[in-house]
Amino acid sequence: MGTGERKEDGKKKKKKKVADILEEYLSGKEFPLNLSESLSKAAMGQSASIVNDEILMKTIGELWIRLPQTLKKELPDPDKEFVEGSLAKMKSKRPRSGCWNVNDVPEMLQTVLITLAITVDRFRDMGGFEVDATSL
Repeated sequence: MGTGERKEDGKKKKKKKVADILEEYLSGKEFPLNLSESLSKAAMGQSASIVNDEILMKTIGELWIRLPQTLKKELPDPDKEFVEGSLAKMKSKRPRSGCWNVNDVPEMLQTVLITLAITVDRFRDMGGFEVDATSL
């Protein structure tokens, strides 16, 4: 049985793409709530109009903790290098202060998660092993 497939009742059934599962989550009601809670916790309850890299990374970590189990199992918690690579094209949105506008955070987190999901899907399409990301 190839990667990305599972056997069900003796038949091969293609496994749903991680990007598709993520799209459902991002367009649902849970994502904005989880994002707000994650940002608040990462910023230690302080509201701000700008977000530095440390708070951004903490927000991503907090959001990953709040992901539905189906996604948490598929997506590893992204490290700083992956986040920086995912956001490279968004550098023009970063003011000279070196901090990000808090209004750009939702788009940035979606960019990181989508890049991660597409990376996992491509890896599997190339024959990579499926692993439970919670065990990494």
